[in-house]
Amino acid sequence: MLDQHGLLELVKKRRSIRNFSTDEVPDELIEKILEVARWAPSGGNSQPWEFVVIKDKAGRDRVAAIVLDSLREVRTMELTREKEAQHPNANRNPEDFGFRNAPVFIIVVGDPRARAAQVLAAQQSPQSYVSGISNSFLYMHLAATVLGLGSQWLSASGHPLCQALLKQELGIPQGFDIYDMFVLGYPAMAPKPRKVRELKEMLHYDHYDKSKFRSDEEVRKFCREMQLGR
Repeated sequence: MLDQHGLLELVKKRRSIRNFSTDEVPDELIEKILEVARWAPSGGNSQPWEFVVIKDKAGRDRVAAIVLDSLREVRTMELTREKEAQHPNANRNPEDFGFRNAPVFIIVVGDPRARAAQVLAAQQSPQSYVSGISNSFLYMHLAATVLGLGSQWLSASGHPLCQALLKQELGIPQGFDIYDMFVLGYPAMAPKPRKVRELKEMLHYDHYDKSKFRSDEEVRKFCREMQLGR
């Protein structure tokens, strides 16, 4: 049984991998990851998720091309911001992103009918539907880490045009939602240690401690440091 220390070490070990080996991932390991994901908590136990696994090289190339187009649009938008506010990777060529080498893409799809079918659906926050899918997504990352695999959350797949094109490419029903793309493979890089805020900075007992309130400038400075990998 995993104890508290083991769980903490697991979440510390989980890191986003951005360069992958082309070595094939056995179906057995993919299904182990998805077996963990299907046990994630969801509102009303509605389990609104579906998983589209793409292993075929030609299929992955087509999906990657769609995502790269989305990344180019995001990059163009980022470059309209003031220079000091731009992401450090704003000038990076999307063609350099290493996710394309990964042998497995998994599109995590949500079925919104599951939310509508819940008892007292009118009182359910729309957030519970999204939170349920995000829980399964997180479980996938942790399962991949346990199995010695690397994973990446590729949020560019959530762009509206990217979603529309991916649905068309993969035959996903139009009424469904693409939550995000999970990139899976064996790591071809050793990520830097991750820096996180101290617990005491974000912990409040009984009421919000206004002495811990961060100014807009402090938040911007912190996010900038995180983007730079400090």
